[in-house]
Amino acid sequence: MIEHLSNFFKRIFSNEETVVFTLIIILTLLIFSFFAAVLTPFIVSIIVAYLLVGLQKNIVSYNLSEFSASIISFSIFIVVGAAMFTWLIPLLYVQLQSFVLDIPRLFNDFLNFVSTVPAAFPELVDSDQISVFFQAVSSELSSITQNLVKSSIAGIQSTITILLYIILFPILVYFFLFDRKNIVEGCLKIIPGDREMLSKVWQEMDIQLSNYVRGKVVEIIIVAIAAALLFFFFDLNYGALLAVLVGLSVLIPFVGAFLVTIPIVIIGLLQFGLGTQFYLLVGLYMLLQFIDGNLLVPLIFSEAVKLHPIIIILAVFIFGSMFGFWGVFFSIPLATFIKAVWNAWPGLQKNHEH
Repeated sequence: MIEHLSNFFKRIFSNEETVVFTLIIILTLLIFSFFAAVLTPFIVSIIVAYLLVGLQKNIVSYNLSEFSASIISFSIFIVVGAAMFTWLIPLLYVQLQSFVLDIPRLFNDFLNFVSTVPAAFPELVDSDQISVFFQAVSSELSSITQNLVKSSIAGIQSTITILLYIILFPILVYFFLFDRKNIVEGCLKIIPGDREMLSKVWQEMDIQLSNYVRGKVVEIIIVAIAAALLFFFFDLNYGALLAVLVGLSVLIPFVGAFLVTIPIVIIGLLQFGLGTQFYLLVGLYMLLQFIDGNLLVPLIFSEAVKLHPIIIILAVFIFGSMFGFWGVFFSIPLATFIKAVWNAWPGLQKNHEH
């Protein structure tokens, strides 16, 4: 038994690079577990810089120098960022503030609607079930209210931190974009040897992640704009806020679309009632989700990450429980990374060959 274990570890850790690579992965996991909140501006900056590198490469293809392409890419980032901070974010803030102030009224409207359900559908729901529902909701409401108060206090306390992040964000993106070669070379010096395995992992990751990350950005923009137009047509309350949530929901495979549907249905129900407008809104929204899943995603991600849906769902839950929001956000890239490491690991490669 001991001999088998010894042979297994010798096969897995067949060279110095595999040992160092394993230590780097463990160290990275520990750093993210303890310092994820602190590293948020760095993580977001790296993602944005990675997107800008793709834009830069496209601009270079028009016979422009790499430096000129970098300047243009960074300028586009600054213009888009300025537009978001001067128009979109204030709009979302106003709608979010309006929603928080409207919560008591929305809650009362919801309870009034629920109280009419037994009369409308006596074969499905009786008054006793509604009473139990009211009791459960009332007990939950007090805890939700307390959490909102705590969150508001925490939000006020963290305002300075958020302002600091806003100032740091474009500076970090600038350095990650313009000085990325020196940063990458500095990181590579940590790993000794010819770094053959690392090169294979990066090649596979770069091809799939570039398609995935840039494709996701395009999908978010298209879905969010389509949802915004739909909600604007129906004059749905909190339309901009809900449209942004619909756009961001595509980041959480399968689960995101379901979760974001709940507030849309509730707000639509309270605003329009069980009438033609409500059914039309829900029908068109479901059509948008269908088009996204069955037409837009296959079109955008034709060359993207090739993972089974079960693996994707499993990755969302595992990494989400480990790292919270960032775990969900990076669930597919992390699953792709594991797949790339598995394919490139020397010991495992020999097993495939046999």
